[in-house]
Amino acid sequence: MNQKTHWIVLLVALSLLAITGCVNATEVSMPEFELTDTEWWVEDIDGKGVIDSSHTTIKFLENGSVGGSTGCNNYRGSAEIAAASISFGPMAGTRKLCPPALMDQEMNFYQALEKVVSWEVPDTGLLHLKDADGNTVIRAWQVEE
Repeated sequence: MNQKTHWIVLLVALSLLAITGCVNATEVSMPEFELTDTEWWVEDIDGKGVIDSSHTTIKFLENGSVGGSTGCNNYRGSAEIAAASISFGPMAGTRKLCPPALMDQEMNFYQALEKVVSWEVPDTGLLHLKDADGNTVIRAWQVEE
């Protein structure tokens, strides 16, 4: 490639950048996603998975309340959501006795909720509830209504 061709290619490249805008990847924002009035099936709790057919769920309601099933008992509590941050208040649940594995899963679910400080729904469509270090502690997929 001669020097004149090199300059033309460079000029075209710079023109394209000016037209399309050069956007830093950190400036690209996710489409806004609203958690209110959504229900999710939990598929992983703190990297331990969930028991097949345990139907652990979490539903976000309009009034800031949250509820669902731990796979053993039903629970209800509150969630404060602001942009990408989230915090859960104390949860109250039924007290049915279940097999030990389901009781362990329930305890892991409550402990994971206590760690959650942020959330995201990336292009995969899965809800990631994350701890302060950015680790996903609860992963769930949305229940279609």
